[in-house]
Amino acid sequence: MRKATSRRTKEDKIYPNDNGLPGISRIGRNTATSPGPHNMDALARMQLEVAAYIEEISIELGAMARAAQLSSLAYFVDMTRLEAEINRRACLARLGEATGAGSGA
Repeated sequence: MRKATSRRTKEDKIYPNDNGLPGISRIGRNTATSPGPHNMDALARMQLEVAAYIEEISIELGAMARAAQLSSLAYFVDMTRLEAEINRRACLARLGEATGAGSGA
């Protein structure tokens, strides 16, 4: 019998460099483990990159689902794309406010 690999170990293999940000399981109400103000820009940048990537690939996935006449799947992929777009714009706004440049989205 094979020994089950923990979820965290699998995530470490997928995301070997997390830019030093605390893992989801480690973020809590304890201020000692919460990201400080200097880490919030790094977090917003990472969220921006991830949201933009998800938005990009969901466009392709939606086209594939529509081509295969998988209408329910295409609908949910489109909802994912819209949610990623909303998050991407919110991250852009947060980064703009942090730099004092304002929101250009």
